[in-house]
Amino acid sequence: MFLFLALLDNPEEQEKFAEIYSQYRHFMWYVANQKLQDEHLAEDAVQEAFFALTRHLDKVEEVHSPRTKKFLATIVRSKAVDILRKSRPEEELSEYLSEDKGGADILEQYLTKENYNRLISCILELDDSYRVIFEYKYIYQMGDAQIGDILGISAKNVNVRYFRARKKLQEMIRKEGERF
Repeated sequence: MFLFLALLDNPEEQEKFAEIYSQYRHFMWYVANQKLQDEHLAEDAVQEAFFALTRHLDKVEEVHSPRTKKFLATIVRSKAVDILRKSRPEEELSEYLSEDKGGADILEQYLTKENYNRLISCILELDDSYRVIFEYKYIYQMGDAQIGDILGISAKNVNVRYFRARKKLQEMIRKEGERF
């Protein structure tokens, strides 16, 4: 923990970080271990998450809040996914997919109050790499560069994942619409 404290500029940030560390370190390990199924890799994911948190401590307004807990879970989950990805390399990102040109965006049509819960359930069904992008963008209102910094990818890759996530959501919504 002392290494992380040395990365912070002022005593207020150091105190906030120490409180977060003592309050959530076991929770974060549990989240990482659920994903990785390996105690040592889970510890690595937690360490990487705390390192990322030192750069984004300003996103934590209140230490003891559900929003903070969810934010930390999102960070550690994405770090765990990164570790999994490194153990199973994936293909490089391909060029942007072309967007449908016809009619209004189906996501815009779907964002009505009565369809909100269905949209949330579709988002929760997305792969972690896509779902995390939505969480950071819409729950925490972060920009592509900030998200990329946390996830350890470029802002362009964040944008590509966001675009692909939107396409997958549109497909899921179309399929769900066919069922009703």
